[in-house]
Amino acid sequence: MSSWQIVLPWLLPMTALALFSCLFSGSEAALFSLRDKDFKSLRRRGASGRLVVDLLARPERLLSAILFWNLLVNMTFFGIAGIVAGRLENAGPHGARAAIVFTVATLFFVIFFSEMLPKSIAVLVPKRIAMAIAFPMTIAVRIISPALPLISVVNIGVQRLLWPSFTSERDIDLDDIRRAIELGTHDAALAQQEQAALRNLVQLADLRIDECMRPRSQLMLVRKPVVLENFAKQLPPGGYAFVIDGDADEIIGSIAVTLMRPSQFLDLDSVIEPVCYVPWSANVSTVLDLLQCQRLSVAVVVNEFGASIGILSIEDVMRHVLTGRFEHVNLESQQPIEAIGEGHYRTSGSMGARKLAKWLEIAPPEGRTTSIAGLIQRLNGKPPRLGDTCQWNDFVLEVTREFDDGGCVIDIKHIDKEFPTAPADALSTEPEDSPPESSS
Repeated sequence: MSSWQIVLPWLLPMTALALFSCLFSGSEAALFSLRDKDFKSLRRRGASGRLVVDLLARPERLLSAILFWNLLVNMTFFGIAGIVAGRLENAGPHGARAAIVFTVATLFFVIFFSEMLPKSIAVLVPKRIAMAIAFPMTIAVRIISPALPLISVVNIGVQRLLWPSFTSERDIDLDDIRRAIELGTHDAALAQQEQAALRNLVQLADLRIDECMRPRSQLMLVRKPVVLENFAKQLPPGGYAFVIDGDADEIIGSIAVTLMRPSQFLDLDSVIEPVCYVPWSANVSTVLDLLQCQRLSVAVVVNEFGASIGILSIEDVMRHVLTGRFEHVNLESQQPIEAIGEGHYRTSGSMGARKLAKWLEIAPPEGRTTSIAGLIQRLNGKPPRLGDTCQWNDFVLEVTREFDDGGCVIDIKHIDKEFPTAPADALSTEPEDSPPESSS
């Protein structure tokens, strides 16, 4: 029997196994080469795109399944190759040479055509290949899912056997990061900017989302179907337009208008991105983690009744980290408190009540009061007017100036101090500033 007669019956199963190995190798490279911006477009690409997002929602499970199937296919392939090589070796006087040539040829075939080539192509066009293999990979993962817990247990057991003293690293302290910044550059101006960004980032843990959200009144709200005429007059504030439900007027999606390509304006409904919903009392750091985990750009803030009252985008958070402020929040509320004297301070009525409480080192107000003017309104039971006063902890809040648009200036006085009362007409002699926006 000639060598070809021995090899030919096995070529079909070996070719099929090589194609399966190519599928799993390319799938691994394509799926794990996707970037965050690719996930946003995949959600709008139909069922295949959504399958890709669902697969990568649990990357450890996906990777374990791919490696299992790829290893199983390759072991079967080389098992068949060993059988064929053994028969070639016993076929005749030149059988040993034929067996060596066949074994080396199959090895290089698997390396180049089942591993290197599919991975190289998959890295170049990961999105297209990921959508093409989404359905078969979903089936492969579901088939092996019952055995994945056992594989995980074996994996953990091997790790503990080989690295018995392996422990997770301790979290990096804030002081360590600060020292790294100080030692990382000799440019004083750059070090100051990095320290300011670090300080702003840490402050996100204490900053409540209702204090820095973009109010619903400042949003561009559109209904389906979204048409180009919605953006003909002006761009939406913050770069986002928001799609609302026709019945309940609740925000159900967002459109990043300033980030769209010209071709996307032809089909605006296809670029609507989902949003997540967070309570008004959540911290900004928690919302940022949620946006990053779900790969979303906008969080909708809801009140205790479930109604949407504002939004916060990931661009707003990054802008605060870099500049220390939110551009859509009244600038008066972000300015420092002015010290008039000992125990006597002055600020805008739109200043955040929690920020003032932290500055005065007193307990923050309860409930969802966001501004000092709103706090006075809650304590007095009526909107603040010129001359109104109220006591808050060890301080007396007094409205000393009022603007036509509803803004006001608040004096904060400690109750243990005595201050001379300024005549009413003295307030009118102060230079006229641009009136702050009302946020009561």
